[in-house]
Amino acid sequence: MSVRYELDEHQWSTETVLPDPSAIAAIGMHHNLTSALADIVDNSIDAEASQIRIRFVQRGTAILGIQIIDNGRGLTAEDIKRAMTFGARRDYGSEELGHFGLGLKTASLSQATSFEVYSRQKWGPAVGRRMDQTVSRDFSVGVMAEGAANERLDRVAGMDLTSGTIVEWRGLKDVIHTTEQSDLTEWRSAKLRAIREHLGVTFHRHLHQGDIQIEIDTFDVDRDRALPPTRVDPIDPFEDSLERDGYPRNFVVDLPDGASCTLEAHVFPPRLNSPAFDLGGEPGEVRQGVYLYRRGRLLSGGQNWAGLRLPKKELGLGRIKIDLDAANEHYITLNPEKVMPVYSADFTTAMARAHTPGPSPTFLDSYFAHLQSVHKDAKKTKRQEIRLVEPALGLNPSVVSRLDGLQDFSDFDPIDLRFVTLPSSELFRADRSARRVDVNVEHVRRIYGSEGRLSNRDGQLLKTFLYFLLESDFKVEQRWNPLREERHRILNEVLMVAFTEDFGQQNYDENGSR
Repeated sequence: MSVRYELDEHQWSTETVLPDPSAIAAIGMHHNLTSALADIVDNSIDAEASQIRIRFVQRGTAILGIQIIDNGRGLTAEDIKRAMTFGARRDYGSEELGHFGLGLKTASLSQATSFEVYSRQKWGPAVGRRMDQTVSRDFSVGVMAEGAANERLDRVAGMDLTSGTIVEWRGLKDVIHTTEQSDLTEWRSAKLRAIREHLGVTFHRHLHQGDIQIEIDTFDVDRDRALPPTRVDPIDPFEDSLERDGYPRNFVVDLPDGASCTLEAHVFPPRLNSPAFDLGGEPGEVRQGVYLYRRGRLLSGGQNWAGLRLPKKELGLGRIKIDLDAANEHYITLNPEKVMPVYSADFTTAMARAHTPGPSPTFLDSYFAHLQSVHKDAKKTKRQEIRLVEPALGLNPSVVSRLDGLQDFSDFDPIDLRFVTLPSSELFRADRSARRVDVNVEHVRRIYGSEGRLSNRDGQLLKTFLYFLLESDFKVEQRWNPLREERHRILNEVLMVAFTEDFGQQNYDENGSR
């Protein structure tokens, strides 16, 4: 007798199961700082903001919080109540980025122990609300008096908020606690770089069209002023794809319900090094796969082929672009953080059968075969492309121009080369966190026979030599290990012996002065 596998619906009834309030704490666990910020920016774009400012708030070396400020249409009292309610979904417009009604809460509480929202519409009363991680006890939130909320919006530095919203995170979870200014500078620089790149990629279509401007700055509470902002530029992950052999190529996906959608297959040149290809500081080949867009916003940036193939070296030069629309979005499930789409079996099966339009179609398998062929051909002529860290102060424009003409500078912060007073035992001193190379000014005077004041334009041969000697060390994001510091000590010692051979011993005091 065969065993029955199908369910008999007549055997089933229903009962209501209420959620445990503590389950709220688990929502947002897939967020990191950059993805959480992107979720808040979604709300700003939905509010028709043209200017969005990400602001680090600090006092001395302490990071107090992060603000996300926009000049959108703002919120009414009813709007903000809905925004602070878990799962209060509204009717989203066809072009809006919101999806679950969870973004503000989950993004904020994933990164901070509490957050506030201040908002007003043009000519309307200001509203303010506060939520912290105790919200799951009774789902209550703090309410700010209208006058206080107005005052809070009026004193935002650098932006006119006739209408708009501030989301402020306090008690940041991913923050450095230090008394060293250099450590704070290094931490903030790394975070700013990661935020600029993530937002630049995620919203590259909006940024490119000029719909929005996103900037990042730092506000010093004690000085009551903001530092000049840094702009987020668009980074199109398809910018450098090849236009040959019929690529980029469109493939039609015939869906089970009779509808269809298009996927756009791209091929990239071997040995490509560019910010648009090497996303997140990773080799571009790692970011192979499917790039999923919704309402012009990038939801997922490669690293998988949506079940069509497993990621591997041979496919590293390929990326596929898919736009979610009314025809296909019900086949793809998004998690609340909008970072891990799940493709239904029906959609993956339909993608595997995708074909070019026309009477003599080719199928998607041909694309993967082409990628493998490009990879194989590239191995025959493999060479490593040189990309140097850009020099800032210290090298003359003609030197920098020549460097720029011979290669493309890497996506690391520039380094300075300066003349300073150093102990006589050192020709140079490299500082990774400050991103500079200090050169002993007294030794430079001896080498060039100069007794007067030196300018940044002097000593070009020596500074260029030290630049090439030390440039690769500034491609290391982490602290220099003892081995690298020992290398600098050996370089200094040997160069000083050579210096003495050529110019003789000179007596200096311990600070490097004669």
